[in-house]
Amino acid sequence: MKAIIIKYLEGRASENEQQKLLKWVRNKENQLVFNNYRLEWKNSLKRDQLPVGSKEVWNKIQAQLLQRGSDKWQKSKGIQRFLRVAAIVFFIINIGGLALILSLRNNSQEYFTSVIAENGQISKVELPDGSIVWLNSGSKITYNNNFATENRNVNLVGEAYFQVTKNKELPLIVNCEELKVKVLGTHFNVMAYTNRKDVKVTLEEGSVELLNGDLKAFSHKLIPGELGSFNKISKKLSVSKVNTFKYTSWKQGIINIYDQSLEELAKRLEIHYNQTFELAENVKSFHFTFTIRNESLDEVIELMEKISPIKAIQINNTIKFELDENKMSKVDDKK
Repeated sequence: MKAIIIKYLEGRASENEQQKLLKWVRNKENQLVFNNYRLEWKNSLKRDQLPVGSKEVWNKIQAQLLQRGSDKWQKSKGIQRFLRVAAIVFFIINIGGLALILSLRNNSQEYFTSVIAENGQISKVELPDGSIVWLNSGSKITYNNNFATENRNVNLVGEAYFQVTKNKELPLIVNCEELKVKVLGTHFNVMAYTNRKDVKVTLEEGSVELLNGDLKAFSHKLIPGELGSFNKISKKLSVSKVNTFKYTSWKQGIINIYDQSLEELAKRLEIHYNQTFELAENVKSFHFTFTIRNESLDEVIELMEKISPIKAIQINNTIKFELDENKMSKVDDKK
């Protein structure tokens, strides 16, 4: 199993090997073994430089990227996979837990940098202008080589917390599908998952302007303590006052669950623990209130089963929540 773990850490594991590892690591004792191998692997890498020969290889990769036209680049899937793996290894060594991918657009020398947080992890990255971004599990930001000189445009898929360096002459714009978040310098959180109908922006300090490229008349400025929720279907924005800590504490590894349905809770657990869930229809509306700090997924599920009449069943790589008929019978007997 050690060989598969090393291949996984280096981004070389096949789909079958990843599934085998996933099944194996569900055992708590195996999780400890996995963490030991992972620590051993990371310690074997030098943080201040690439392994011997890797720097030269990486420089060649960058040069090739700048020389390739987009048509030829897109057709070369084999080389694309190789460059992706090389980039992942490069950035794990330098900034830990992040992957970087460069791609060329058209035949000009405009290229894009994508920074991706590993599944199940929270990552922190500094942008070229000094702004700090926390990326939630599986989230990605992309910006081009003119960032901080001609523009400060960022594309976001997933969830990110921004601590933006102030620049009145060059506003930072976060593009998340149909909504644009325009700021000069402030702290805010954006949740923009492609499979959700809403884009949510939570402002901690400063101000942000919400814009829509298709609706030129659409513009709204948030003030600190406000949550703006833009419905991608209806094109409508709703604004409410919130406790911002509940929406930004994820970057510290804390998840605050307050009167959330199991359907919404499962989505948050999927992000935090990189786990797929399935829900029976008759449990989706159950509501929960608790806080997750450093608890494992097993501990969280155990708590959920104690405070509600549900049970968790492992089906291959999916955990399904169903109604626990035995618990319901006991509740009815007490009545």
